[in-house]
Amino acid sequence: MIKWSDQDMRVSRTELKKARERLQRLAVPLSQLSKKQMKKLPASEYFLDELMALTDLSSASARNRLIKRVGKLISEEDRHALVDALFHCRFSPEQAVKIDGWSTRLNIHDEGTLKQFMQQFKETEHNSLYQLLLWVEYAKYKEDDELLAESEADLMSYIKEVALLSQLD
Repeated sequence: MIKWSDQDMRVSRTELKKARERLQRLAVPLSQLSKKQMKKLPASEYFLDELMALTDLSSASARNRLIKRVGKLISEEDRHALVDALFHCRFSPEQAVKIDGWSTRLNIHDEGTLKQFMQQFKETEHNSLYQLLLWVEYAKYKEDDELLAESEADLMSYIKEVALLSQLD
């Protein structure tokens, strides 16, 4: 049983930095989509223009700068919808169902399942995953449906993000 009075539920600066870095790294698979797939992304025209500009760059330093910019812009878009769209472009429906299943299997109290997940998806950070699961448990404890929905959406996006990033390695 979790003793909530002992838990610090603030998101650390390190966790925020890791999240920003994950989004930056997602700019690479986004830039690898075809122009047709890019146009179907749930994103603003400005974002799509920046993303398409990334595909045309050949200079490594300019490309790295634009990757950072696109990563920053992802956070200004609907991150969950964008990650979901990219996820469904990169994985078959069968793979997607298996990966989505982790959202119900992962449990803060089941270290074995957490280890299995981390072995399958090498880009997983134990502390990041633990924090997301802690927020889900906290929302259940508080019986806050809005917080629970938000926490579960964050967890699902994280699962998809690490699946996408693990696929790149």
